[in-house]
Amino acid sequence: MRCEICGKEAKLKRALVEGVEMMVCQDCTRYGIVLPEKKQQGTLAAAAKLKKKPLPYSKDVFEEMKQELVPDWGRKIKEARERKGMSREELGAKVGEKTTTIAKIENEELRPPDETVKKIEKVLEIKLFQEIENAVVKHKEVRPLTLGDLLKNAK
Repeated sequence: MRCEICGKEAKLKRALVEGVEMMVCQDCTRYGIVLPEKKQQGTLAAAAKLKKKPLPYSKDVFEEMKQELVPDWGRKIKEARERKGMSREELGAKVGEKTTTIAKIENEELRPPDETVKKIEKVLEIKLFQEIENAVVKHKEVRPLTLGDLLKNAK
């Protein structure tokens, strides 16, 4: 290996030079502080430590969902805000959002986080969440999709 300071081919030592850990030859150790050698483990043991265990497959996130936004939620927010005689600025101030964010929510360009939806529901006295039922999807075939299946479906 080559020294990181002079480039000489030699047995290298770890040294702290100007606050940077470097691999240097015996001659260049005078420019810094020699650091103690790290204990090396067997390469297989070291590789095993680096390799992370895969996380177990978690549940389907949709199983936990019990409610969703009602259809046309942006229009409902806008109509309720107008009924209350509030501007977008006032609604934004009450729920802790920017005026532009309220505009995007009303135009359904931005789906608000659940916490914001709850605040809007409280301020405007409307219901924006609806309960959802568990849907069961049945598959006809158990075999995996093939490229041919995808081409048939594309037509």
